[in-house]
Amino acid sequence: MWQRRISLPGTVTIGLSRAELAADQIARLAARVPTGERIGSKDDIRTICEVSVGTVNEAIKLAQERGVITSRPGPGGGIFAADPSPLSRMNGWFRAAAANSSSLPESIQIRDALAPLLVAEALAALTDTDLQALDERLADVRRTHDSGDLSGFVWAAWNVHEYFAGIGSSQLLNSLYLSIMDVGTSHLQARLDTARERVPVYLDGLARAVEDLVVALTSRDADAAVAALRRTDPTMILRPESVASAS
Repeated sequence: MWQRRISLPGTVTIGLSRAELAADQIARLAARVPTGERIGSKDDIRTICEVSVGTVNEAIKLAQERGVITSRPGPGGGIFAADPSPLSRMNGWFRAAAANSSSLPESIQIRDALAPLLVAEALAALTDTDLQALDERLADVRRTHDSGDLSGFVWAAWNVHEYFAGIGSSQLLNSLYLSIMDVGTSHLQARLDTARERVPVYLDGLARAVEDLVVALTSRDADAAVAALRRTDPTMILRPESVASAS
């Protein structure tokens, strides 16, 4: 269900490899100490992360590419905390978002603030071809909703937002928006994966929010599109009250 359909810069990655998980753990270790401070040897890191030699080597390489650590060989060497660029910090936040209970409301707050700009960008560039593509994706949302196909429904809703994000001309804004939406998807995954029993789901609220977004874009109603965008949260399918609010 959770195989990522696309690769996003700064995204929350679902289905992390052991090396990626270890790289995230190394980043958290580095964030706890001042820049330039030694956080341990390679063997220390391997012990902390509980991974093989090959995996820790790959994890250290990933962490270096992200700009969160430096590695120095020889006596006095080891793994040291680095001062990552603002972009690296943002990417690191998104990668750690799935394990951070405060990240979902924080990301939704940012998305809500960006919603008018996102809608304005989309409406300024919207074409009849875009509307047809959105209608086709909305048909998938309806089909998977009616059949109760949870996996298909989650990704059908995602596909509408992915296409919406691509209409505007700002690649930075679009990438940020999809990364924020991905935080919601990662939290949905985490809550379903950790549930001890089958979790009831309520698809109507999210289906209505997606439908309202497409209808608002079709009628070029900016206020309604912003309102629909702000109602959208993948985790709403776990809340029965989302059905009532959609009625």
